[in-house]
Amino acid sequence: MVARMVRQQGCESVNSWVRLGRQLWRYRRQATLSVVFGLGAALMWSAELLLTFPVVTVFVEGLTLEEYVAREVTVTETRLADHRLHLARVNRQLADATEGRTQVDPSEQVGWLKEQSKLQARIDRDAWRLWVLSWNSAHVLPWLPHNQFRLLVALFGGLIAVTLIKGLCIYIQDLTAGAVAELCVIDLRALAFRQILKRDPQSVEFDGAAKLLSGLTYDLQGLAHGLTTLGGRVVREPLKALTCIVAAFWLNWQLTSLSLLFVPLAAWLFHKIGQRLKRAIHRVLDTMARMYKFLEQSFTNIRVVHAYQMQGSLRREFQQQNRDFYRHSLKIVKIDALTNPITEVLTLSAVMVALMPGAYLLLRGTERIWGIRLTDGPVSVQELATLYALLAGVIDPLRKFSKYFTTIKQCGTSLDRIYGHVDQPPLVTQSAEAVWLPPLRNVIEFRDVHFHYHGHGHSESERTGVLHDVSLRVEAGETIALVGPNGSGKSTFLGLLPRFYDPTEGAILFDGIDLRDARLRDLRQQIAIVPQEACLFNDTLEANIRYGKPEATAEEVRRAADAAHVTEFVEQLANGWETMVGERGRELSGGQRQRVALARAMLRDPRILLLDEPTAAVDAQSELYLQTSLRQFVKGRTTFLITHQLGSAVLEYVTRIVVFDRGQIIAVGRHEQLLATCPVYRQLAAPIERSAA
Repeated sequence: MVARMVRQQGCESVNSWVRLGRQLWRYRRQATLSVVFGLGAALMWSAELLLTFPVVTVFVEGLTLEEYVAREVTVTETRLADHRLHLARVNRQLADATEGRTQVDPSEQVGWLKEQSKLQARIDRDAWRLWVLSWNSAHVLPWLPHNQFRLLVALFGGLIAVTLIKGLCIYIQDLTAGAVAELCVIDLRALAFRQILKRDPQSVEFDGAAKLLSGLTYDLQGLAHGLTTLGGRVVREPLKALTCIVAAFWLNWQLTSLSLLFVPLAAWLFHKIGQRLKRAIHRVLDTMARMYKFLEQSFTNIRVVHAYQMQGSLRREFQQQNRDFYRHSLKIVKIDALTNPITEVLTLSAVMVALMPGAYLLLRGTERIWGIRLTDGPVSVQELATLYALLAGVIDPLRKFSKYFTTIKQCGTSLDRIYGHVDQPPLVTQSAEAVWLPPLRNVIEFRDVHFHYHGHGHSESERTGVLHDVSLRVEAGETIALVGPNGSGKSTFLGLLPRFYDPTEGAILFDGIDLRDARLRDLRQQIAIVPQEACLFNDTLEANIRYGKPEATAEEVRRAADAAHVTEFVEQLANGWETMVGERGRELSGGQRQRVALARAMLRDPRILLLDEPTAAVDAQSELYLQTSLRQFVKGRTTFLITHQLGSAVLEYVTRIVVFDRGQIIAVGRHEQLLATCPVYRQLAAPIERSAA
């Protein structure tokens, strides 16, 4: 099972990187430019190391480059002539055997064919080497000083120039890689936010605001850092190592090949480290999401914290969460700390495996070890020193790359989590064959509705507040009061109308059309909601009302505000309609917030009005304003009102009362009928009756 989970996580990671690649395609020009300059930096890095060859030639052998090239031309020409002479002899032997002039064993003839192939390859290599030496002698050496000291000065000047070019390439690459990374993160943040907004309220609440906030901030911040590193250093360092390996192969492919024996071992070790690292990163991100949730609750309920002196317990709980975060983060640090020494040991071992045979060949003046040919000619000090410089040049990029191994894994984990938010399917979806829903004219019918909340456990799906076999027929234009004990299912029932949830069983029909077959936009355009706690945005007073109808004129906004008695307190505000109401409307009183919420609903001019205890948390004056506004506004609209305050002001405009208990409708009727026939309603109405008396 563990292996299957690991494979599944690996597939998800690969899929996330593929999807990111598709998104990067939009910025392929900038990304290509970044890679090109990264390759330029890598080439300059190998060029710096290749300058070891002429420097060693001047210092160790005391030769000018003209003298060295002339000597190498002579040696190469002599070796080339020997190879050609040997090849001619082998060709004659093969011709004699083929024409029958000599009798040879077939295996011996095969050996001659192999020797012919080897000699031809050596002749080709020596011919190419001779051409390169001749070209340099004709086109490069005339531009270089003949004096040894001046030549060294020129070589060091060239080294500085190459280093400057490399630095410029690195700067441009990092700049373009960072720009592409930020553009991708902006796109991902917008995509994730757009997809979250498409989800239904139940699934968003199920994940929790803290988890989603962590994904859109902490995860994406880590991803931006990771992509910047990935597009810059992580691309550049392997390219630097690759150019050094290519140059080393060109110098001596046999000895360089020995260093690749450690590649399978390194791949296996880093695969194991990567698996452990990914699990540790997941735990860190989950811990951070829990901390976000804890901090959100603490700051939101700060008044309760102070009122009940909970600071000490919250400090202890936060300290525990901090320690959990430290413990999980330390695992990442431990695993990350392993990558650098492992990389250095493996790469240094690979260098030694290549150089030790080279040193043996140099000191013994041979070309073979245990009968295996490891060089095409005698190994020189310059060749061995340059080979060491190139292979040592592989170590530094790989060592740096190992530092970014954790960053790459964090980047992949963040991608998985972000795409997890993007791919989270909503529990409420619109059918592909959804039909237009005309404005309500006749009746809303709840037909045998059952509902339970989405959850992971049996107890979650059967908690108090679910609905069982609810049936109700509401004529258009009625005002229905929903009453019942707390947790009896009233708010859930109300949430089914705008399809915040869908029934588990049964159906809700608007003039005979099942809501699941209708377009969501058509449905919700007919509905306005005034919740128990007004949901205001940190915007101006006018903008909060305008949310009900964004295209409304200023005159329409003012009329809605007048109808909801908002105008009375607007004139008392310093900035009037441009007053910022603050987060959740904290700059306004509870009654003022509710009046703004009602004005927003009035501006929408809905056919269906949903009121969830709109006067439960307001003062007497605000309640009077609200009831006065509602008495006029509900006329001609289908209204559902959840209330515990069945006073005369409410009963004046309520058509029928629906009594809920334990997720079921137990009675429907007028106030007087229910007092006489329904014990639950009688108990709910008793405080109001005593107050009236």
